[in-house]
Amino acid sequence: RSSTTVPLQQLFVLNSGFMNKQAQQLVKRLEKDVPAGGSERIRRAYQLLFARLPSAREVAIGEDFLKEVAASSEENDKLAPWLQYALALLGSNEFTYID
Repeated sequence: RSSTTVPLQQLFVLNSGFMNKQAQQLVKRLEKDVPAGGSERIRRAYQLLFARLPSAREVAIGEDFLKEVAASSEENDKLAPWLQYALALLGSNEFTYID
């Protein structure tokens, strides 16, 4: 039987202090590398995490996600969208498993 990650395991990983700290460090790195943000920062995140460029669809999904989170975030919390995006990327199967 192959190993699987059940939803509760994934929720634990995404809510763990370790993952949150890693996401914060990733966001700091992305801000340093691409201060302007936007699609270039999304591309940089993919380069760092997956050693590849994202497809146009992946960039569009990232931009939509960031806009949606920004709309629901408090105005003084400009990092919340990027922190949540970083957590999503760090919790992805592509980051977790080696092909």
